Amino acid sequence: MAIDERFLDELTNRLDMIDVVSRYVHLDKKSGRWWGCCPFHNEKTPSFTVDPDKKVFYCFGCREGGGLIAFVEKVEKLEFPDAVSLLARMAGMEVPTDEREQAAYRRRGRMLNLNREAARFFHENLTGDQAQPAKEYMAERRIAPRMVSRFGLGYAPDKWDALITAMANKGYDKADLLDAGLAVKNEKGRIYDRFRNRLIFPIIDVSGNVLAFGGRVLDDSKPKYLNSPESYVYHKSDNLFALNLAKNTTEPNYIIAEGYMDVLMLHQAGFTNAVASLGTALTEEQCDLLKKRTGEVILCYDSDEAGQRATERAIELLRARDVKIRILRMKGAKDPDEYIKKNGADAFRALLEESENSSAYRLEKIRAKYDLSDDDGKLAFLNEAVGLVSGFRSAIEIELFAGKLAETTGIRRETIETEIRKAQTRKRRQTERREMRETLRPAGIAEKPAGNLRYRNVRLAQAVEGVISLVAANPELLREAESSLADEAPGEEALIHIWKAVKKAIKAGTAVNPDLLSDLLSPDERKLLSGLLMKTPDGPPRETLGEYLAAVEMETAKAKARGGTTEDLTALLKLKKEQSRT
Repeated sequence: MAIDERFLDELTNRLDMIDVVSRYVHLDKKSGRWWGCCPFHNEKTPSFTVDPDKKVFYCFGCREGGGLIAFVEKVEKLEFPDAVSLLARMAGMEVPTDEREQAAYRRRGRMLNLNREAARFFHENLTGDQAQPAKEYMAERRIAPRMVSRFGLGYAPDKWDALITAMANKGYDKADLLDAGLAVKNEKGRIYDRFRNRLIFPIIDVSGNVLAFGGRVLDDSKPKYLNSPESYVYHKSDNLFALNLAKNTTEPNYIIAEGYMDVLMLHQAGFTNAVASLGTALTEEQCDLLKKRTGEVILCYDSDEAGQRATERAIELLRARDVKIRILRMKGAKDPDEYIKKNGADAFRALLEESENSSAYRLEKIRAKYDLSDDDGKLAFLNEAVGLVSGFRSAIEIELFAGKLAETTGIRRETIETEIRKAQTRKRRQTERREMRETLRPAGIAEKPAGNLRYRNVRLAQAVEGVISLVAANPELLREAESSLADEAPGEEALIHIWKAVKKAIKAGTAVNPDLLSDLLSPDERKLLSGLLMKTPDGPPRETLGEYLAAVEMETAKAKARGGTTEDLTALLKLKKEQSRT
């Protein structure tokens, strides 16, 4: 029985490609990509690269490439099903072996497709007259039009069944909407839209799948924010809002804010590294996501009690993963949106640069609780502070803050260091006892064509390659590209197959990944697709697509004319670019 592509999609999404490939290849991160010496041919200078978000590897030396499954197939010399089984064991998953399990993955696919259609429905509503409340709210909050398309914002009409009716026309019934959390059933059995008269924020994963939605009320009704419930495809603890956008940031760190609007306004102000947890304090799974992408996090939570608790929780989890943490304090504003509107983006950037070390932040919080002019207060402060410092993992940090405590209290540094060592010993013994109890407890349940491919018309093929690379990275451009680029237009069998496969994947709502297209592409075609996915076309996506499509049109005309005189390609592209600018 063929393995359901939805299972393969979930398997490759659950595993971190860098973790898997690093078992076989030493990788270093340079210019946003991971590089190493290719395991498939001898080389001294790294030409093997991995893109963990696209789940693709490619060697610019031997032109070997593919997805995560293809990598394991080749490096372990396994057949496809055996490579899938090996990866499934790594991920703690079971390969579906019967129709019931296969049906579960088809259910996931249907739900993702429904979410995508719902997101389009909400987004298209923003252009109509019925969306006036949302337009007024966005104008009041100063949300720029470019943010509407960047975040895929939408509007849920003030009707009981607007989405239900629209999705029925797409082939989805009420049971589908209930399953996805897009509809609600009341005690009398009536089914109606979950989101009504709200500004909609789609929650999108790094592969471009729409998982869920958040809705912001446009008046004073409660709750202010309404979120999708957890579903077969959505687990809020496993995702971060706007990570699909922040993953491309050039900043060296990530900013963690509290809510959708804070993140949107941070991106609007140029802080493209902002993300948010989804209605909860930061979770272990979310911290793991951050650890894979950055070595430093700036926490930007509200200063109220809930925000302080969230900050403490995040510090503990991130420190356990050796992620550097800084704490942002905003004076005269309750959140980043308000601060930026009052003081500007430059002032906020300066605030980021001044953000304090998490250890200093926590010690200052302890200090504020006690009167150090009183001996009892000083002693209580030291007891709590020593307990905190003894948990630091860096010896340098412990020595630094032991000195600070000595300066603050007037107690000899040697005395404080002795107390820190005692506290460390107590913690170590507590850990040993806890581990012993766990041990005794009963166990739980557990660019050139690749390979033999050759192009007959290189210039046409290069233009089509550009279209494929661009559309794979920007699925929203598919309709425009599809209207101009017919299936047979590439003129090269390999590119025809790849173009059809890319379109099928995007329309099905699955990742454009060579591993998931093995039934449509030959091994050499999958290698070629891997190389195309590694390309990052320059310039604005829509303008660049126009240039590629113009090149395809001209080269196709030249081929039909069989060498007849035509405009030079370079001149045509230059003219197209000048026209787009004017």
